[in-house]
Amino acid sequence: MTGQCGESVYLDIEFGYVYGTCRAVMMPVEIGAVVHRPGDDSVRYIGEQFRYDVDVEIWKKVTDQCGKTVGVATTVANMGRGEYGMAYDHSFRVPESEVLAAGETARNAFVDLRLFMESLLSAGDINKVVVFAAHMERKAFRAAEVSLDGCTLVDLQREIRRCFGMKQVLSLDRLARLIDFSVDGSTVASRNFRYPVPPEYRHLLDVHRGMGDAVRTFLLAREYQERLPDLEGRIRALVSACENGG
Repeated sequence: MTGQCGESVYLDIEFGYVYGTCRAVMMPVEIGAVVHRPGDDSVRYIGEQFRYDVDVEIWKKVTDQCGKTVGVATTVANMGRGEYGMAYDHSFRVPESEVLAAGETARNAFVDLRLFMESLLSAGDINKVVVFAAHMERKAFRAAEVSLDGCTLVDLQREIRRCFGMKQVLSLDRLARLIDFSVDGSTVASRNFRYPVPPEYRHLLDVHRGMGDAVRTFLLAREYQERLPDLEGRIRALVSACENGG
């Protein structure tokens, strides 16, 4: 991931299933992006919520200390009304007519995603798009007809697994702890890097939010690119402890 000219964008897309559709209708609900210019080590932040008056299920993996998924936490949100953390009822179903309407809403959200990406990629000299666990982003880019011509799509999670020869991937939650990720007022930081965050984005830095996870991916990539021996030591200690039941 090193040695390339131009800018890199580190992004995260959060998705939701329309509530009551048995996960039949999925849509993007927000996106966060950190654009890094290596020449002067500067960053800029770009984010957007796709605000539609529809209830969506927000599924979040729950992981153990070894980064393995041990469960899922589910809540309901409505971005259009600004309502979050509502209770989820697994037995709730919407009428078939509302499923069709939900599909149309989802298509509109994917159009919004395409417009966001087109604006992002045309605004600078971006030649690399970095995500953590690229499966959902690839699906979303196909659904939104996003073109990445001229850009390399990097899956940081899988790159780290390949680099260290691990059998399983590690979660972003666990890797963020390994690099001592922190948010302190106007800055975000890891063990070796610190960057300012403009006021308009500081309230979006929670984990499992578009901007929050984009920032965590960015700082993880910086540690991986510039402080590899330190990161490798921490990862191998974690893997060894997990394999030995620690």
